[in-house]
Amino acid sequence: MKIVQIILFTAAVTFVHSRSRGKDYEKEKICQHYSMLGREKFKASGIVIYSQKFSTSTFQQVNAVLDAVVNLAARCCAEGADPSCYDDGATAMSEVSCMEDSPFPKHPGITKCCEEQSLERKLCLANLRVLSEEFPSLEEPTDDEVCKQFTADPKGYMERYLYELARRHGSVPAGLVLNATDSYSRMVASCCSSSQSKVCFLKERLQQKNSKLFLRLASHLCHNQVHFKSLSTGLAVSFGQMIPSASFEEVFPIAEYLQQGLAKCCFNPNPECLVKEFIGLKTVLCTNSTLPAKYDKLEKCCTKPCLDVLPCVDSLDAQPPIQLSEIQEPVNEDLCKDASSVTINKYFFEIGKRHQHLPIPILATIFGGFNKMVNSCCSAEDSNTCLNAKRPLMKKEIGTFTSKANEICENYRKLDFTVYKERTLTHFQEKLPGATKEEINKKVEEQAEFASTCCFPKGPPLRCQKLVNTIGHTCDGDTCLLI
Repeated sequence: MKIVQIILFTAAVTFVHSRSRGKDYEKEKICQHYSMLGREKFKASGIVIYSQKFSTSTFQQVNAVLDAVVNLAARCCAEGADPSCYDDGATAMSEVSCMEDSPFPKHPGITKCCEEQSLERKLCLANLRVLSEEFPSLEEPTDDEVCKQFTADPKGYMERYLYELARRHGSVPAGLVLNATDSYSRMVASCCSSSQSKVCFLKERLQQKNSKLFLRLASHLCHNQVHFKSLSTGLAVSFGQMIPSASFEEVFPIAEYLQQGLAKCCFNPNPECLVKEFIGLKTVLCTNSTLPAKYDKLEKCCTKPCLDVLPCVDSLDAQPPIQLSEIQEPVNEDLCKDASSVTINKYFFEIGKRHQHLPIPILATIFGGFNKMVNSCCSAEDSNTCLNAKRPLMKKEIGTFTSKANEICENYRKLDFTVYKERTLTHFQEKLPGATKEEINKKVEEQAEFASTCCFPKGPPLRCQKLVNTIGHTCDGDTCLLI
């Protein structure tokens, strides 16, 4: 499927009728895309958009709304169709969406939309989006099972695959998901009809390896763009952990370039936007910065083709920290200035690169807690007194938090999982002598889940921010500033 054709669906499927543009314009746009793509590709594009927008919906719910959309386009874009056909049909669909037993996706917030009428209701429904869930990676059946399912129902098999892939990559351009699915579809159709299907699958999967890695990396970065308020700082920390000798001033422009590109392109259905930003990163990182000269492996990444540079950089491990001077604490006046974000970002950067075992999903707890304290104090009547009272407490909690998290992640990476759990069990038995067996086992399972989920650079941000509480309180009282 041509990339330029992917742009169609953001407005088309969601029935956005801008007052300034008018419903006739939207109908014309929908009909143009329906005519250009044809029924099947039109529906495939819609499956991606709806599966991304409402990842908690079932395949049956997504399929139901897309069948309605496709039928609406087929009926109302036909020559001689009643001029009011499209608007009446869109209104009827919005009413079905608000039914208690609606077969369409159940959106959080839909109740509020359904209190509106007519155009306002349709606009409200169109703007709903569920923040994408963090699903396990898509596990494909064996080659024989793939061929059995595909041969029995080629169209149904590929639609379900498209749904599963899209809901797992809810923040990337829709075109990336469609392109990946097209490649997968060609592979399955070719290999399932081959006399040497196993050899065929092996060869095709090897050829698709780089494109799959690209999709996975784009999905990870875009997901973090959605869920991390301080992503540019987090990206800067990642570079600082990779190259501990690098300064904040050296890494932040690169991190900011990448974050701004993600903000602009992740929800743009056309993947060319994101591809262009990733290509531009080679110049920013490899030509305009001093970082390659500080790390030979990064310098080697810079010799690769443009689109291979970022995946190569992403594969590099954090380096052991060098001997660094004590962190320079920011002064109160700088924290409350308009440019305080630079001061805070630099402070976080210095903390993060001194804890190379702590990935961004864990460090985000520090970022959030410190920002919350600063915002609260800087809006207080006496900001200086507030900061003087809370900063020592926050510093102590950050030390406790990083020490606990660093120990958990360092031990988890060193030990076999079974050994890690055994040592964790012993730790809690010694620490909590009065606890029951059930209470101890619960603690062990919680900490093991936290370690196995969050002690890696690509830890899922939503789950990790929930699991981080298993580390335990960071203060002695009831007014902890972190957890």
